[in-house]
Amino acid sequence: TKLDVLYLSKQNFIKRKLEILQKANMHNDAVTFEERVGILVNSDEFSDFEFLENLSRSLTADAPLEILAYSKSARNFEAENVLGFSNSDFKLWGAIKSTNLIDFTAKPFRFLISYYQRENVFLDFLTASSRAAFKIGFQHGVSDCFQDLTIETHPDQTEVFKTEIIKYLKIVNRID
Repeated sequence: TKLDVLYLSKQNFIKRKLEILQKANMHNDAVTFEERVGILVNSDEFSDFEFLENLSRSLTADAPLEILAYSKSARNFEAENVLGFSNSDFKLWGAIKSTNLIDFTAKPFRFLISYYQRENVFLDFLTASSRAAFKIGFQHGVSDCFQDLTIETHPDQTEVFKTEIIKYLKIVNRID
C-alpha cells in the first residue's frame, strides 16, 4: 500500500542518515549536562514504565526523568506520564517534525537509556542525535557505536540490566 511505501522510504532515509553519522563518528563528548535522565523505549517491545522510573531513581535519586516511548500505532501515553511518538513524527525525507522529539534530543541529559533491542531506525536516530553526556543501551548492532555502555541481555531481564548498569557506572566513576 501507499502507507507502507512511505514508511519504508522514511526508514531508508533515516538509515542513510545513521550511516553518515556513524562514518563521521559523531560521538558526543559532553562535559556539561543537566542532572536528568532520558529514556527511549520501544513500547511495542517493553512497557513496564514503573521499572524504568525505578531504574532512573537508582542511578540518580532526585533527577527528573523523561521517557519517550515509540509505538508503531501512535498510541497515547498520557496515563503513564510518558511522551509518545511514532513514524508519523518524521517527515518523508527522515527529518524530525515533532517539537517534542527535537526538544528531547537537544537536552544534555546526564544519562540516556535506550531501552529497546530490536532494530528501530527511529529510536536509533534519536539516540545518535541526543546530546546526552552518557548513553546506555542493549547490545544489538547498528546503534552500538552511539552508546557509551552496552549491556548484553534482553529487555525482559530487567534486574540483570539494572544490576549491570549500576556495576559498570560505578567502575567508570559515573555514579557513587
